[in-house]
Amino acid sequence: MPPVPPMSETVVETCSAELAAAKLTAEKRLPTIGDFKKAIPPECFVKSLPTSLYYMMQDFVLLGALYYTVSYFEYFGFVGLLAWYWLMGMIGSSLFVVGHDCGHGTFSDYTWVNDIFGHLTHAPLLAPYWPWQKSHRQHHTYTSNLQKDRGHPWITEQNYNERSWFVRNFAKNPLSGFFRWMPLYTAVGLPDGSHFWPFSDMFSNTKERVQCVVSGAAVGLCLYIAYQLFDHNLYNMTKYYFVPVLFQGFWLVMITYLQHQYEDVQVYEDGEWNYVKGSLETLDRPYGFGIDQLMHHITDGHVAHHLFFTQLPHYNLMKATNAIAKVLEPYGVYKKRTSYDFLWEFCRLNLRLEYLTGEGTGVLTYPNPDQQNTKKNE
Repeated sequence: MPPVPPMSETVVETCSAELAAAKLTAEKRLPTIGDFKKAIPPECFVKSLPTSLYYMMQDFVLLGALYYTVSYFEYFGFVGLLAWYWLMGMIGSSLFVVGHDCGHGTFSDYTWVNDIFGHLTHAPLLAPYWPWQKSHRQHHTYTSNLQKDRGHPWITEQNYNERSWFVRNFAKNPLSGFFRWMPLYTAVGLPDGSHFWPFSDMFSNTKERVQCVVSGAAVGLCLYIAYQLFDHNLYNMTKYYFVPVLFQGFWLVMITYLQHQYEDVQVYEDGEWNYVKGSLETLDRPYGFGIDQLMHHITDGHVAHHLFFTQLPHYNLMKATNAIAKVLEPYGVYKKRTSYDFLWEFCRLNLRLEYLTGEGTGVLTYPNPDQQNTKKNE
């Protein structure tokens, strides 16, 4: 056989570069769900009914204390009442988080227990439990998927341009947060379908429609009880019940928005999306001031929650978060941003993040404001 000629330096360098690139690609491959689960202490997956009940009672006691002291807040006039509404919205959202565990099956090991306490925690907040459970599951199953993450709708440039002036500006106005949850999402049904109407597009079988009626009836019962407690006085019922529920909706919208919206978020189309990639586009935002503890760590433990939303109770989220952060450290993809200015950040991002670009490429991102302003002036 003739001797094999030596490889040129160029060929060697090319092969080395390809091998290095392949190695880098392998190193950048994201961990699997199994990798995360191995790293999380096993006790984090244990559901404790007594612990869940404790946190539920804590929230009811705090809400009761706020009602008991409302007259002291009103002593300071409108500013005092506004502070009371703000606190009522926050603690109401904390109670919602407990019911949120019920919907995910992490309140206890018993479905019937989860359903009972899910209604008990959601209905007073005028949220129909079973329909919300269904729509919220869709969001978790397809987080950051452009087409299927409907509970958190993503606005593309084409969607944005097709909207009227009013809709464009309403959607990005931070004050719309008072109405995006109730009535626009749950009652009107934007975008998933009405959570109160059993024949909306959201429901596909008789069982789901019956569940819609039952959950809606639970909300109606709470309204009736409130009407009686306020001695049939609609003004007082609005002032001390409906308005606090609107503030709870604002807190819920703000928390959800900040968990999923930031300048460099990536949203995926079907060909590029997978469960881990989508879940890792969520963001942990510590709010500080004791809020994270009061909110059961739904603010600063959200990445872990998305990865294991049917397995991790809220009181184990931080221990799981620490384990997940260590797994992700070599990859540089764990997203955490301290947000002491969370209210300002919510308002700022609502005005800044208008639409996603890159539809058809597989990965969509927000353009920088200079690009947006250039297009507006063209």
